[in-house]
Amino acid sequence: MRSVLRPAVALVIGLALVSVAGELALRALGLGRPIVYDNRLAWGFRPLPSQTQSRWLGARVHVNALGVRGPEVGATRAPGATRLLFLGDSVTWGGSYVDDDALFAAVAARRLAHDGRAVEWLDAGVNAWGPENMLGFARETGGFDSSVWIVVGLADDFRREKTQVAEVPYFNTPPATAWEELFVLAAYHVLTAYKVPKPDADLARLAEANLALYAAIADAGRAAGARVLLVWHPTTDALASGPDPLRAPFLDVAARTGAGALDLTAAALAAMTP
Repeated sequence: MRSVLRPAVALVIGLALVSVAGELALRALGLGRPIVYDNRLAWGFRPLPSQTQSRWLGARVHVNALGVRGPEVGATRAPGATRLLFLGDSVTWGGSYVDDDALFAAVAARRLAHDGRAVEWLDAGVNAWGPENMLGFARETGGFDSSVWIVVGLADDFRREKTQVAEVPYFNTPPATAWEELFVLAAYHVLTAYKVPKPDADLARLAEANLALYAAIADAGRAAGARVLLVWHPTTDALASGPDPLRAPFLDVAARTGAGALDLTAAALAAMTP
């Protein structure tokens, strides 16, 4: 009996040690402490307020009391301050591997503050958001008294309906272990490998609907007393395949709504040139 039990006990102890060692290694990489999200009708989902995590390789992610990424600010902007509100998807959010200070929202605010003006910034980008999520957020929050709304558009966003938290591998409550987060992320990647895009006709109708949503976002910003800037951010795939058919219609929304427009295509091409 002892000869049978000893290998079994050794196996159990070995598996326990591997599990603990793996947990420690995953936590050192930044897993096990994900940003936690809400589940709401208006905007689908966004980070819960007041959380700070050290994520992938130590990148600091701070969600302030307003529930957006960025420094702590009041519900209304400080007297004489310019407040920038960035709206978009994961490109605007920056990912959990990008430190707060490296976000383009933070970089833009620092550059504007070089002349001594007071500048506040709010990064309201959320992974997997589409224009309908952004519009729901804008209407529900009013934009937090921001002076300027910067709305970042990508080709990927035109293929999105309103994204719900059940469609993405994010947590409403924190996982018990880093292994749990890893398994959720792995399962998501396996499941999405079996998905196929909508038919082209459906994607064309969805793109038209999302153009109207971008116009509604611009209108909401102007109604809130803010200046609105629509920024076209080309994807790598679009740059490699030639002119993006969605670029011109997106920029035309700015012209029709009285918003400003910024096309980053030339800058992205220059950055890709050796």
